[in-house]
Amino acid sequence: MIFDTFGRCVLAGALAVGLGCAGFSAPASAFVSEVRGGIYAHDTFSSSGEDDHADINAEIVFQTPSFLAWAFNPRPRLGGTLSGDGGTSFVYLDVLGWTVDLTDNLFVDVSVGGALHDGNLKGNAPNERYFGCRANFHESASIGYRITPQLSIMASVEHMSNASLCDQNDGLTNAGVRLGYSF
Repeated sequence: MIFDTFGRCVLAGALAVGLGCAGFSAPASAFVSEVRGGIYAHDTFSSSGEDDHADINAEIVFQTPSFLAWAFNPRPRLGGTLSGDGGTSFVYLDVLGWTVDLTDNLFVDVSVGGALHDGNLKGNAPNERYFGCRANFHESASIGYRITPQLSIMASVEHMSNASLCDQNDGLTNAGVRLGYSF
């Protein structure tokens, strides 16, 4: 496995430090648009997957780079979901992500990109997920409400799978709630 217990601690620490540094240095680093974090229910929509437990998600949302402005101003994001009980954890880079305002306070957010995970690749044991390849696609969707201009709350779902490009493709879907802080 890519992430043993030590690796999981390093991943969690890196995410915490990265989000903390982004929060304190945001005025000096105008490329960071928002930080998000929350709790997901693990493997939500599977009856025969990994055991149910809570995962921690953290994400940095960046300003639109000028070379992507033609694509309706997507905001790339870098994040990770750390499994709370030995399930599959992963890091992701969603290069394409959009936030669409429905009202002054209500919005939807979608993104797509790639992920690297520490889960099983092949096998057939019950109550296990098999992802076929180490690199997978990552997609997310949220509906959110802006409590203040800077603070938002989101109901979110994320999915990771390989689109059947590898032999096995169990996929993993997490759902939960996140808070966002915009700069």
